[in-house]
Amino acid sequence: MSAPGQVVYEPGVESSKTGWRPSRKLTRRERDVLDTLCGPLAEGGTFIEPASIRSIAESLGISDAAVKQHLLQLYDKFQIDMAGERRRTRLANKAVDAGFVNFAASPPAGPAKEDDPLVLARKAAAVRNWQRAFEYLSRVPPHEIEDSADGQELLGEAALWSGQHETSMAARQRAYGLHVQAGNRQRAAVVALSLVVNHAMRANIGQAAGWLAKAHHHLEVNPEGLAYGYVLFTDALFAGFAGQMAGALVPAERALQIADQCGDADLRALSLAARGYALCVLGRRAEAGPMLDEAMATATSGELGPFATGIVYCRTVCASLDTLDYQRALEWTDAIERAGSDTCMAGFAGDCRAHRASIYVMRGEWAAGEREARTASAEARNLDLRHAGLAEYELGTIRLRVGDFTGAEAAFLSAHQLGHAPQPGLALLHLARADVGGARALIQSALSQMPAETPLRAKFLPALFEIALASGDLAAADAARREMSALSLLHDTPVSRAGVATADGLLLLANGSAQGACDALRSAVSIWLEAGAPYETGCARVHLAGALLKAGDGVSAALEINAARPLLERLGAKPALERADVVWSACHATSPA
Repeated sequence: MSAPGQVVYEPGVESSKTGWRPSRKLTRRERDVLDTLCGPLAEGGTFIEPASIRSIAESLGISDAAVKQHLLQLYDKFQIDMAGERRRTRLANKAVDAGFVNFAASPPAGPAKEDDPLVLARKAAAVRNWQRAFEYLSRVPPHEIEDSADGQELLGEAALWSGQHETSMAARQRAYGLHVQAGNRQRAAVVALSLVVNHAMRANIGQAAGWLAKAHHHLEVNPEGLAYGYVLFTDALFAGFAGQMAGALVPAERALQIADQCGDADLRALSLAARGYALCVLGRRAEAGPMLDEAMATATSGELGPFATGIVYCRTVCASLDTLDYQRALEWTDAIERAGSDTCMAGFAGDCRAHRASIYVMRGEWAAGEREARTASAEARNLDLRHAGLAEYELGTIRLRVGDFTGAEAAFLSAHQLGHAPQPGLALLHLARADVGGARALIQSALSQMPAETPLRAKFLPALFEIALASGDLAAADAARREMSALSLLHDTPVSRAGVATADGLLLLANGSAQGACDALRSAVSIWLEAGAPYETGCARVHLAGALLKAGDGVSAALEINAARPLLERLGAKPALERADVVWSACHATSPA
């Protein structure tokens, strides 16, 4: 669905004027560049001068280099001679003459002046500069758009992506009422769906569900159209949020069918991401992977709008992180970062930063992770409370690992207040403070709310194992280890295998089998290295050193400590370094004089 005032162009469709079409399909971002280029259009389709590279870059919020790259692609697709002069002018004229730029969706010309704030707001919205659009709309006298459903929708959209939720919801509710009064059921349903987004981002799940029901009601008479496809996608998304993964599959599949029937790239990518996430969590990673990868490839190429791009990225990275598939999360996060601001992700900055913080924690880039987490928390609080909570959780994890227990507690409690589960981090904090009973109660409570065999348990079981081992309950530790092993067989990733190998080694050591522990922990170190997890690698080396000491090999134990210390020192992992120092002292105590 185009933003109000956006230039209309259907990719791959022949020109209504000449029957000519570009050599290849235009991406969404190429269309944005083309629309902005043609902005200075005069009456009759001729140009005094098209927009400059600098003005296009400023309007779209991207770099000059990115604009130049898109223009090169457009010159090629529109068959503009690269050796000639005034290529931008020839491109703009050819696009307009062939009918690929159509300002039918723009406000009609007439008495409106060039400095009319409503006109300027529509222009800003057309290139997704929501902050500017909202600023212009704030200058429009209320009576000019109060009874305009389109105007209220525009205000609702600009306010949402500017972090003004109350204004956005009020405008959208007004637009909804106007559509209902006019008997426009389809537009009323679309606005109801937009209010679902508003409330879901503020964690008002009951109200979000109510607006989703209204959207269903309005579209009962036409359950095959594109709008209904978006309703079905939202059904799938909500089922996933509620943990009902099997229930998400059918609406996601039906939404995908409607997307293909209607040729809607946004809905197709959204449906693939929703279905892929559900399949991934259900343990069907072989089916899920291609769906998630296709959706993300479409998103990073710039073919999608900002909402679809952000949701696809979020679902893909969540699926990867929730199932310990850090490699896929890392690959796509790197792809998003390379695409930069050119991926139309306006309004999702805090969400993206929160997920990047998760990746940085795993990579051992804690300083960058803490910066991202703090920035994400501040940005996402104005938009999406759940992602603000995720950012606080990652901040708590970093603070815990560097030994700042007070800071960790504050961050975990903040995450909880924002609607993000603070486990297993908060449980591990209690363990670090020697509150084994409290730690065990917290982690068992969290696991009791998850169905058996779901991959989501894999993120919590290592903490349960560690806490059980610390309490001396070897039977409970073994039960946690066996469940970790079973899940790893079903959902094999380097991180899951490394976690199992670590648990195997520590349990063997606790049961007095030092040599068996050494073998398992050597394997753990190797797999953690493969996974690119320096903190876990350092900790595993410390565990291996302890096992080697028990086996009577103090020289090899010292070698492992010497390998672990630089990793842990670089990270500033004070508690882990203290454990390493204890083993180092034991190494010297057992070495020959």
